[in-house]
Amino acid sequence: MPKQQKHGADVRDMLVVHESFRQEYDRMPALVRGVTPGDTARAKTVAGHIELIETFLHLHHKGEDELLWPKLAERAPSDLAAVLTLMDEQHVEIDTLLRGTSTLLASWRLNADPAVGEQLADGLTELGARLTEHLAVEEREILTIVDRYITEKEWHRLGDHAINGLPKRQLPVIFGMLAAHAEPEVVKLMLSTAPLVPRLIMPLLGPRAYASHIKRVYGSRYKGD
Repeated sequence: MPKQQKHGADVRDMLVVHESFRQEYDRMPALVRGVTPGDTARAKTVAGHIELIETFLHLHHKGEDELLWPKLAERAPSDLAAVLTLMDEQHVEIDTLLRGTSTLLASWRLNADPAVGEQLADGLTELGARLTEHLAVEEREILTIVDRYITEKEWHRLGDHAINGLPKRQLPVIFGMLAAHAEPEVVKLMLSTAPLVPRLIMPLLGPRAYASHIKRVYGSRYKGD
């Protein structure tokens, strides 16, 4: 396969996903610490938000593991072998941290115990730091050259993998979150492989669903980007 794809991957949608992860994990520790001890109703709301982002992150990394890294290893081994090894190692580390925060989250949401909440907030802080490091390396070492090796069709398949794995009722919230960080042209790019009806309604439905979700999760404390 030639190194330069005629219609290679347009990575702008991935950059939007990365920025969404960075901002969400930056906010999570304070969100957990802001729950009044014993307020299980509030803990359930916060936990639901964190679980949604955790699910999206897991699906995002699973798609890269299955659909991106193997193709890059096959097509550009001399260029990317070392960084692909690092990507695998960082995914394993992040997955381990995710399992730890998920366990704490399941306990905390039931009783809003402040001691468990503090452990959870600390775990989310560490996870956010490791994730930020990983995303920076990926953006610098892979996303700058991935269009040489991955076709537009293959790239869209990667994005569709994560979206299709999410609960359908949560799709408008996730799309609204991504659209909040995207230019209109990138929003169109994200919807370019969607069926006609979602492609038409999601630009309206997504932002509304996300605004409602954010109001419920953050309330008046949310100030936007």
